[in-house]
Amino acid sequence: MKVMSIIGIVWFTLSMFFIFLLINEDMEAAAGWGILGLLYAIPYSITVLVLSNKQTKANVSVSDELIKLHDLKEKGILTENEFNLKKAQLL
Repeated sequence: MKVMSIIGIVWFTLSMFFIFLLINEDMEAAAGWGILGLLYAIPYSITVLVLSNKQTKANVSVSDELIKLHDLKEKGILTENEFNLKKAQLL
């Protein structure tokens, strides 16, 4: 997914380049490149990057929290029941 979002960002950049290049010579071609850039690059790039970042952060944070809870249980700060309750909330 990240590869497709990078392709989308590059496509949008190329579209903007061609828009500025063609705007004085051929307005219809410039508008066509702009529409292509808007239809594909921007929405797809934003959506994919947001989804991939949410998935990565969620997986890391849950595992980190479980490790922290286990450490607290090992140190005697949390009881077995408290640990199991917090673990159930995370999962």
